[in-house]
Amino acid sequence: MHSVGYGYSRLARLAALACLALGVAVIASAPAMAQKKDVYFLTWGGTIQAMLERDGWAKKFAEDTGYNVILVPKATAPEIMATAFAQKASPQVDVVMADMLPFLAGVQQGLFAPIDDKGVPNLDKLLDAAHIKDAKSGKDVGVVTYADIFCIIYNDEVFKKKGWPAPAKWTDLERPEFKGQLLMPPGNAIYGIYNLIIQAGAHGGSERDIEPGFAALKRMAPGVVDWSNTFAKMSDLLQAETASVAVFNTSAAADMIRRGMHVAYTVPEPVYMSPTAAGIMQNGPNPEGARAFLNWWISAKVLSYRSETYGQSPMNKEVQLSPEAAKRVPHGDELNKLTTIDYDYVNEQRPAWVERFEKEVATLH
Repeated sequence: MHSVGYGYSRLARLAALACLALGVAVIASAPAMAQKKDVYFLTWGGTIQAMLERDGWAKKFAEDTGYNVILVPKATAPEIMATAFAQKASPQVDVVMADMLPFLAGVQQGLFAPIDDKGVPNLDKLLDAAHIKDAKSGKDVGVVTYADIFCIIYNDEVFKKKGWPAPAKWTDLERPEFKGQLLMPPGNAIYGIYNLIIQAGAHGGSERDIEPGFAALKRMAPGVVDWSNTFAKMSDLLQAETASVAVFNTSAAADMIRRGMHVAYTVPEPVYMSPTAAGIMQNGPNPEGARAFLNWWISAKVLSYRSETYGQSPMNKEVQLSPEAAKRVPHGDELNKLTTIDYDYVNEQRPAWVERFEKEVATLH
């Protein structure tokens, strides 16, 4: 992962001096042109970077809208939102996308600009549950773009060698043969919080009865190879067979399979989702470009690709999935059947849970 750099390299400085020799007027117009055309998108790298850069969708965005998208990638949702908060007084990015839990903290702090169907026409094509509203004004200040589905990813080659049956239930993570084989997100990561809730639910609890989740993680902790907080790290460890079982999402699993890795995945019941939310920075540098990008990103065209390629559940009602994707990707009314959590309550409890994880669980690894 890398962040957008703002310093000049030696070659860049030489180029700048050459431009000065040609005329000040050319230089003076360049920043204005760049600001008008460039849209800075603060979010993860991972599959988004692969889509925009490797798969050519940044070029498609430019062709569709006339704007250029510049990715500002961070490894985790807390890092994304920390960057956005740091820029609140003087934003350098236009669109921010992160997991729902930390994104809502940004909504509460007035980080995002109101949006409507005039500036973002595709807003009207989203499911009702995809609209994120400001509590005071009642206006839309963000959208759920798609949802990731939690799953157990496993190295099927290792499983074949050892004759292990595929994991089918969340409680299968506690199988004795998986000791020393597990990868899990850490407690200070958003997915670590979801995993805590998932484990609580698998043992009779919930986000409001979290003790069974902590008890399960304490049992599993000695067998965890790494508390992996990024898709890239988890992918490397699975491929190297340093570990063979991981808790993450179907989009990551789909990308691993797409890259030829020997992995498969199971979506145990109850099925949990992690909504991904996006909004436009209040007083950002390019509000028109930001609206154009957000509208394009939530279009049926883009969300169909995310669903077909990465297995993410689309929030645009006009998305038409292929028969194969429709079987494996929850969409439309099926999303109402997924297990949801009380986001506001979880956000309130998250600091205490993170502290408990560090003291009670991480120390057992």
